[in-house]
Amino acid sequence: MKQLFVILLFLSSSFHSYGQKEKFTEIRRLYKETHNSKHTYKRLTQDDFENSSEGGEIIAYKSATEGRRIDATYYGHMGMSESEYYYFKGEVYFLYLKRYIYNMPPTESGYDSNKTIIEESRYYYSNNKMIRWIKPDGKYTNLESKIFTEEERKRSAEAARLLEMTK
Repeated sequence: MKQLFVILLFLSSSFHSYGQKEKFTEIRRLYKETHNSKHTYKRLTQDDFENSSEGGEIIAYKSATEGRRIDATYYGHMGMSESEYYYFKGEVYFLYLKRYIYNMPPTESGYDSNKTIIEESRYYYSNNKMIRWIKPDGKYTNLESKIFTEEERKRSAEAARLLEMTK
């Protein structure tokens, strides 16, 4: 009986891993398709000053039927952020976030662009649910952790807000 349980446990985890692998393969396929077709999409630009101390800009890329990518850039006193949100059928499936953290405001005499810290994060979604978050240190975040849940809530809300703004 114990051996049967171990075999069933192994098989169920194998199916789960295979299902996860398929999800990431599909995300990569959609990303590549969107990235390669970007030049064919209609491009819409708008300001988004309300979400940053120094201003922001949103660029939406739309196919004939839907929004496929939204780039959001926000400027702040001590840094800036650049985000790329990828959508398919109205749902986010991937988010790439790049944050620039300045050593001091660029208007100060001690500002040194060589001291700017760059952090990159990647977020993967399936069925409007975040399934992986790769933090700037390259490590995956535990899906069951409180920080993962909070980040998912925050990033999903922003993805929905941007998509709504660009309709």
